[in-house]
Amino acid sequence: MLFHVTHTHDYQTCMAHREDARNEFNDGFIEAAAANNVQILATYNNRGRHTRIWILEAADYHDVDKALEPILKFGNYDIMPVSAM
Repeated sequence: MLFHVTHTHDYQTCMAHREDARNEFNDGFIEAAAANNVQILATYNNRGRHTRIWILEAADYHDVDKALEPILKFGNYDIMPVSAM
């Protein structure tokens, strides 16, 4: 299954100028995705809107949810199953 995941945060919680938080966010998600059999197909970033978008492939929603668990503290997440046209 394919999933479109949107992460948002605000200016006060932005990781752009906090290297330790940025590394925890990026590395934490990459490691958790691999551990939960979630493939990261694409990553897009909109710095001005404090938004990151991932296109993921996983067996089910539960795997995606588990992959996001280590980084939930960094903002809000919207997970949508999608299909290719």
